[in-house]
Amino acid sequence: MRKRHHAYSSRFVAACLALVMLLTVAAPISAEGTAEQTGQEEVQTEEVEAQAVASEQPIVFKDVENSYAKEAINRLASLSLISGVGEDQFYPQNPISRQDVAVLLSKVIGMQPKSTDEALYEDVPLDSPYAPYVYTLTELEVLKGRPDNQLGGADPLTRQELAVILTRLMKAGSIKPAPASSTVTYEDAEEIADYAKDAIVTVTNQRWMTGASSSFRPLGIVTRAEAAVIAERVLDARYQQAENAKFALNTDRLNVMAGSSERLVVKSQDGEKLPFTPVFAFDRPELGAIMPDGTFVAGPTVGTGNVTVTLGFHTVTIPVQITQAAVSAPDEPQEKEEQQKSEAATEVTGTRESEEEQATEEAAPAEEAGLVNIAPESFTSVKTVGPADNYFSEVEKQYPGPVGGLSAVSEEWTGFNRQYGRKATVALPEGKAVERVTLTFQQRKTSGITLPPSMEVEVSQDGKSWSYAGKALHDVPASEEKMVTRTLAVTLPELEARYVRVTFPVKVFVFARQLEVWAKDAAAGSADGVVLLPPLNLTQPIDNEQTRRPVENMLLAYTGMHDDLGTWTQEDFLPMVGYLTQDGYMRDQMFDTVLLLPYQTMPATRNSWNSYLNDLFRMGRQLDALNSAMREYNRLRGTLYSTPTKENVVLAIPYPNANQKDFGVLPGETKSLSFNPAGIGEQMAFENRKKAVEWYFDELQKRWNKAGYSYLHLDGIYWFHELIEDSAPKERELIRSTASMVHDEALRFYWIPYFGAPGVEEWKSLYFDRAFLQPNYYSDKPVTIERIEGVLDAVQKYGMDIEIEGDHKMYNDPKFYQLYYNQLTATHKAGMDKNNVHAYYYGSKTLLNAVRSKDEAIRAIYDDTYKWMRGRYDRVEFMDDNVMP
Repeated sequence: MRKRHHAYSSRFVAACLALVMLLTVAAPISAEGTAEQTGQEEVQTEEVEAQAVASEQPIVFKDVENSYAKEAINRLASLSLISGVGEDQFYPQNPISRQDVAVLLSKVIGMQPKSTDEALYEDVPLDSPYAPYVYTLTELEVLKGRPDNQLGGADPLTRQELAVILTRLMKAGSIKPAPASSTVTYEDAEEIADYAKDAIVTVTNQRWMTGASSSFRPLGIVTRAEAAVIAERVLDARYQQAENAKFALNTDRLNVMAGSSERLVVKSQDGEKLPFTPVFAFDRPELGAIMPDGTFVAGPTVGTGNVTVTLGFHTVTIPVQITQAAVSAPDEPQEKEEQQKSEAATEVTGTRESEEEQATEEAAPAEEAGLVNIAPESFTSVKTVGPADNYFSEVEKQYPGPVGGLSAVSEEWTGFNRQYGRKATVALPEGKAVERVTLTFQQRKTSGITLPPSMEVEVSQDGKSWSYAGKALHDVPASEEKMVTRTLAVTLPELEARYVRVTFPVKVFVFARQLEVWAKDAAAGSADGVVLLPPLNLTQPIDNEQTRRPVENMLLAYTGMHDDLGTWTQEDFLPMVGYLTQDGYMRDQMFDTVLLLPYQTMPATRNSWNSYLNDLFRMGRQLDALNSAMREYNRLRGTLYSTPTKENVVLAIPYPNANQKDFGVLPGETKSLSFNPAGIGEQMAFENRKKAVEWYFDELQKRWNKAGYSYLHLDGIYWFHELIEDSAPKERELIRSTASMVHDEALRFYWIPYFGAPGVEEWKSLYFDRAFLQPNYYSDKPVTIERIEGVLDAVQKYGMDIEIEGDHKMYNDPKFYQLYYNQLTATHKAGMDKNNVHAYYYGSKTLLNAVRSKDEAIRAIYDDTYKWMRGRYDRVEFMDDNVMP
């Protein structure tokens, strides 16, 4: 049985409860101000806007074009981890100073700088911009000064000195040394000082520093180019740590009595020091608050919520249950006094006579806690995560929110429409010890407004270089039709920051209000040794068009049956998502989208559909294998920890066949659904089909959201039937209702009818976003050039896209080999290999045979398909009917 932490003093609990109340209501801010204040705000606004514009502009150094460190320099510069000299010069061959190294290493390792009251080095005064970084690393014993109370901050440093600093940094960052693969020997080993020998062995094994021409050059001066390359390697090691940062909690749920507290303890699974500082969040701050150390303090009201713990890239959510406090008769006067205090605190949350009385009652607790919501008096800007869209921007102008913006103390909602998401940046008047960031959202599903699945927080000292702090999650399903309000609150480890950024996704509509940043003066104290995730590339958000191709080339992957043919592994997907040359080089992306769909023989029953879902989401196969393949693709391309590419995914909705009379019993139903109008009528059959589709789509989304694939993006949903079935009850109405359901989740709706299928010409009126015409070439009958051209005419007539077809017959039958190339040639001559979206059917995993074949003619199918995708296919003559090259 877990122990509750009643050992906290009553003053502490009272202060925490006051904090809970403080978080629920913010004191109004006067709209009046002096002309001087207004002028200062305008200057600050211009400064912050200029800062934001500058930080989002790509940095181009004119003097690094021929440098071996070009990619490292540009990447670190894009993250504002390193800067040039002047506007466009980097001076890669110049020495880097010791204090510049301190700043660079602090940022890439994620150490949060903090101010200090004592200048330990005479050459690094407290007002120096280097001081927070230098003294943070000094406290961690990464940097050490000289006997004369000097750091030598402006001096260059040698390679062996840097090696020593790096080994200390590994210890401070809990980075495990790589095992020695072989004995480290350098021809100039005699030049290495004794104090640096072990360090050089360590950084060599770590591949952070390596020699050239069998020499380490220990006395060589570290250049700016060398420092950039080494810092990038440290950064990548940090990202890898964040990805593997597994942790354990002392409980899988919190049960807390009203008015009491319990601490959530985070430990590493291997017993070592945590590589990052845990960040906690709670989705019901009106019920309680979680402190920076993980202590959850319950308010006087019972209820449920969710605490989210973030460490590196890993997030865990545990439920919280606040129960009624036990009431016992007090025996002692002191206990009676405490009970009266508790009852008084409970009454504070009850009915109040006026808002003025409420503000008065909360003034004292706010002062005691020392926390103030400084967002309303700070400059706040809101921008789209992805590219701005004029149409959607005009739509959201109908919901502008209060005059003071998103951070205003107001009950008015601000509406946001699509465009991937929003990032709201709050520029504080000065550096503060920030403890909590909250934002309130609303869900009204009937109006198309849904809660964002998460809210993420980043912090910065300068508005350029950011650190990822953590996220808040909730358990409100997107399907919930009742109106719901949730305030997501992320608790920070009392770190110093001047800029706070909140990011949340927007599928269709998100309504938000009252962005709050609760902080106190930095001088009041901030936590020591705060380590957060190094900044991601903010100019290229992971989940927008800049880090994933738009849908251009969609591979059909059949799963769920036929043993190996329907089972995809990482090794199967890798040459499909990336173009793999014969010598094993990952040159480019191949298919940017994968459509996973069941075989046509899958029965229309609940059990079959559920089994297909189980197979689709099983570990190591199907979607999980595709996610692993994309991770490996990014690793081979060198983008895994910088700008990882995401693969688009389209998932199928099985077809509710109207012949089915026994689909199965859905949750909330009492009998098995029938899709057949015989005996139940067309309307009931339609409603049953609709229920089955909605159930499946809801299950699909739940499993997708739970899986949390890092390298996949759910782009759309595929309607599985290849024609419009006029005999099915209300077929067109069912398709349109499914399309609306899909579009409500900001997903695209796809269809691939066969050539000559009923309803092909109606695809736009059925609300499909894309329809590909299936040519049906691979039958047993010969296909002429006229037949191919007829398909292309239909594609152009109906404004459709084209499906490229091939199967196993093209490997052993000359006429089908020629057919495959002739369709590539025909579409190339018609210009359909450019400016079109394409789907590709290969039976199952047929194209893999070409990838692995030693036969040049067979291997050419894979290579020429890639050329055709990229517009570099140059064949203009059709192949002879009887000759296989």
